[in-house]
Amino acid sequence: MASPGNFNDTLFRLYEHYVGEPESGKDVYGYWVFILGCIVALTGLVAFLVLYAGDANSTFYIRVTGVLGMTALSLCLFGIVLMLPVRRRGVQASVFGLLIAFGGVTTFGMVYPDDWRGFGDDYSVEVITVYATGLAILAGVTALIPAVTGQKGKYVSEEGAKDNPEVLTGDALDGAQFAAFRDENGDWKWHILHLEALAASMDSALTRPDAEMDIEEVKSQIGSAGLMELTTSAFRLYETRDGIWEWTLVREDGSVVARCGDSFADRDGAEAAVSFLKDRGPVADVIEIDDAAFNYYEERDRWHWQLLDDERRALAKSPTDYGSKADAEAGASSFVDSFEEAKLLTMEHVGIELLERSNGWTWRFVDTDDEELALAEETYSSRRDAEEAIEALLPSLDDAAVTISGEPTYELFTSGHEWRWRLVGRNEQVVARNPNTAGSYQEIERTTDQFAENVAQADVFEIEDALYERYRTDDEWRWRLVTEDREIVAASTEPHETADDAQAAIQRMREQASEADLIEFESSAFQVYEADTGEWRWRLIDEDGNVLADSGTEHSSKGEAAEAMMTLKQQAPDAELLEIETAAFELFVDDGDWGWRLIDDAGKLIAEDPSSHPTRAAARQAMDRLVENLDTESRTMERAAFQTFVRDDDWNWRFVLPSGTVVAENEDSASTRDQIISEIERIRAVAEDADRTRIGDVFVQIYGNDAWRWRLLDRDRSPIATAADTYDDRDGVISAVDDLTAAAAEAPIFQIEDAVIRLTNGDGWSWELIDQERTVLAQSGVTCAQRSEATELVDELRRLASLAGRVDFDVASFELVSADSGWTWRLIDESGEIVATSAESFETTEGARRSVSDIRDLIPAASILEIDGVSFELHDSEDGWKWRLVDEHGEPMSESTKAYANRTDAREAMTDVKVYAPDGWIEFTE
Repeated sequence: MASPGNFNDTLFRLYEHYVGEPESGKDVYGYWVFILGCIVALTGLVAFLVLYAGDANSTFYIRVTGVLGMTALSLCLFGIVLMLPVRRRGVQASVFGLLIAFGGVTTFGMVYPDDWRGFGDDYSVEVITVYATGLAILAGVTALIPAVTGQKGKYVSEEGAKDNPEVLTGDALDGAQFAAFRDENGDWKWHILHLEALAASMDSALTRPDAEMDIEEVKSQIGSAGLMELTTSAFRLYETRDGIWEWTLVREDGSVVARCGDSFADRDGAEAAVSFLKDRGPVADVIEIDDAAFNYYEERDRWHWQLLDDERRALAKSPTDYGSKADAEAGASSFVDSFEEAKLLTMEHVGIELLERSNGWTWRFVDTDDEELALAEETYSSRRDAEEAIEALLPSLDDAAVTISGEPTYELFTSGHEWRWRLVGRNEQVVARNPNTAGSYQEIERTTDQFAENVAQADVFEIEDALYERYRTDDEWRWRLVTEDREIVAASTEPHETADDAQAAIQRMREQASEADLIEFESSAFQVYEADTGEWRWRLIDEDGNVLADSGTEHSSKGEAAEAMMTLKQQAPDAELLEIETAAFELFVDDGDWGWRLIDDAGKLIAEDPSSHPTRAAARQAMDRLVENLDTESRTMERAAFQTFVRDDDWNWRFVLPSGTVVAENEDSASTRDQIISEIERIRAVAEDADRTRIGDVFVQIYGNDAWRWRLLDRDRSPIATAADTYDDRDGVISAVDDLTAAAAEAPIFQIEDAVIRLTNGDGWSWELIDQERTVLAQSGVTCAQRSEATELVDELRRLASLAGRVDFDVASFELVSADSGWTWRLIDESGEIVATSAESFETTEGARRSVSDIRDLIPAASILEIDGVSFELHDSEDGWKWRLVDEHGEPMSESTKAYANRTDAREAMTDVKVYAPDGWIEFTE
C-alpha cells in the first residue's frame, strides 16, 4: 500500500511533467482538485445517461446525478481558487464556502424527493439557499481576488526571456553571463560575469520546495562553519538526529572505511568504543570459520561455550556456566558425544514417554513443552510390556467416549462379541446391570429402554419358594410356575383369553396333578380312557405325547374299546398299553433328553416341563418340584416388576418384564430387605432419565467441581491414567481431552535412555538436548520460523558438531563475513559484541583481509574529531585537495565540485563559498 508521502510525491511529479514547475504546493493541489471535480462531473453525466435510458425510478437517478453534479461544481470552483494567487485568508474563506456547499449537497441527498417542493416538509428553499451560499463564497473568492490584488503578471510569462546558462542548469561547472544595467546617467552598460560552480549538494530533493528548504539550511549555517583539516585518518564522533552517538573512521581523503557496530546513548560510550578500537584493533587477529567451530568465552568470571557457523550464528550453546575454561571444554565435548547419538523427538501435540520406576515400568502423556498431561496408574514388569500396553491403548483413544462424573449414565459396552450395559449412579457406583448379553448394539439399547421406561411404575414382589405368574403375550394370557431363582417349573401349554381363564387353568392343573399317577415310557403307547360323555375310547401316542392314531368311534365299555385297540396293536407290537382312569404324569425321553408332562383324565396335555434334563432322575426331580408347589400363590404380571430375593444370606433384586425376561439386576447386595427396598427407590430416581453412552475398550471420565480433572478408564471402569493438571471449568477440561484424543493416534512413543533432542515452539522453533532427569545439556542459539527448518538445523548440527574446530575470541578479533554484496569484516570483543564493521565490501576474502591490514595501520595514527556543529572538512585525495560541508550530525551537506591542485586553492574556494553563499540568491532553472 502506498504511503501518504508517496501519494503526495506522485501528485507533484505528474504536475511537473504535464503542467510545469509549480510556484507552490497550493498550485498542485488546486489543479488536482479541479481535475477531481471534472471526473465527478463526468461520472454524473454517465450516471444520468445510464439511469435515464434504463428502467430506474426517475427520482432515484435525479438524486444520484444531482448529488454528483453539485459536488463536481463545488470541487471545480475550489480548485480554481487554489490555483489563483490567493492569500491565506482567501483560501480559508474558500474552504468555509466548500464546507457549506457540501452541507447543501448532503441535505439534498437526504430530503429529495420525500421533502422536496410540494412533498412532505418541503426543504427545497433551505437546501438551495445553503448550497448557493457556499458557491457564492467560492465564486466571490475566485472573481474578486485577482481584481483586488492586481497581480496579472503572475499568469503571463515575461517577454524576452532567454535560456539559462549551462552552469545554472548543472550541465557545466563554469561559464559566462552578460549583465546589462543602467548607470547613474540612465545610459545602458554591461558586465561580463564569470559563473563557477564551487560546491554541489550531496543529496537530491524530490520537489522544488524541498530543494529550496535544503538550500536555505545550508545558507543559514555555512557562514558559521568551522574548519577541520584531515591530514591523517580520523575518528569522527557525532550525535545523530535521533539523539544517539555514533562514530566513523575516515581516511585522510575523507572516505569512510569503518563504522561503529552499535550506537551509544551518550558521548562517553562512543569514546569508550573508539578507545577500545585504538587499543585492541592493531593487534586483533583475523578469525575465519569454515563450517563451524566452538568458541569459549568468559563472562562475569564464569565460562561458556557455543558452536558457531560460518556466519557466526550460535547454532548451539551451553545452557549453564562453568567454573573454568576446562570445564566448559568438557561440557562441549559431552555435547558432541551425546548429540550425535541422541534421537530427535518430534511430536506435533503430544507424546508418550516410557518411564522406569523402582517397582517397574510405566508411561505418561507429555506435551511439546515437556509438561506431564497424564500418568498411567499401572506398572509393568518390563519396558516392552509397558510399550505393548500403550500400543494397544492408542487406537481406542481416537473415538473414546466422554462421561461426566455425577451424572447418571447407562454405559453400553461389548464383552467378547456380545453387548452388555450397566447403570452408573451419581456417586459413581454401578447400581444396576443387565444379567444377559445381547447380540447387537440395537438389542442391548432396547433393554436399557425397557428398563428406563418401566422402572418408575414397577412393583416390588418377593417369591418365597415358588409362585404362579399369569402374564400376557400378544393379547393372550398364559401362566408359569417359577421359583425364587426364576427357574420355570411348569408352564401352560395353550393360551387363554383372560387372566381369570389362566387362573382357572392353574386350578384345574392343581386338581389333576394332585391325583395324577406317574407313567413312564420311552416309546409309543396305547391308551384306553373314558371320555367326558362316559363313553370309552383309545388312541396311540408317541413318546412326545403326540396322537398318532385314534379310535374314531366311541365304545360302550372299556372291554369293547380294548378289543378294538388290540386289532391295531398287532401292527405296533412294541407299543405299551396304558390304561388311563385319572390324570397322569408322563416321563419321556426325546433325543436323549428327559422331560415330564401332565395329562388329564381325558388324555389332554394340561402342563409340561419347559426344560429338558440329562437323566430320568433329573426329570423326575423337576416333576416333584411341581407337586411340592402345587398350592403356592399366584399373581398377575401386568407390568414389569422388581423381584427381591435372598442369595448367600444377602438381599438382591432383579427387574422382570411380564414376559419373564430379566433385563436388569443389582450390582451390590444389601444386608436387609429394607435396605434393598431403599436401593430400589434410589435407582428409580436415576434410571428413568439417565444418559446413554456407548463406550469402547477405554473411555474418559471428567470429574470435579471448582477444579476439573479427567481420567482414562478401561471397559471395567478400572483407572488407566489420571490427568496431572486441573482446569477451571468443564468446557476447559473437555477441550483438553478432545485435543489429547485427537492427537494420540499419531503420538510417538519414546524413552530417554541417555539423551534426546526435543523440539520446542515458543516465539519460534528451537531445540534442547535433555537427559532422563530433564536436565538441559545444550540448547539452540537460533530459532526457526518452521518446524521443518528446525529439523533440518538439527540434521546439519549432527554433521558439523563432530567436525567443528575451535576459535578463541580473545579481547578483540576480526571476523570475515560473507554477505550478498561480497565479503566484509567486523571487529568483535570477547563477549561476541560487534564493535566495528567495514564500510566497504569486497569480492574476495583476500580483499577483506587487505582491508583489515589497512585498518590496523590506520587506527594508531587516527585522531579523534568531535563534530558539535556545522564544519568544513579539508582533505587530500588521490585527485587533489577537496573540501566537504558536514552538519552537526555528521551527515554531508555539500562538497566541492572539483579537486584542487594544492591546499591553498582548495581553501580559497572553500572561503569564497563560506563568504558569498549566505547572501546568494536562488534561481530555479529547467
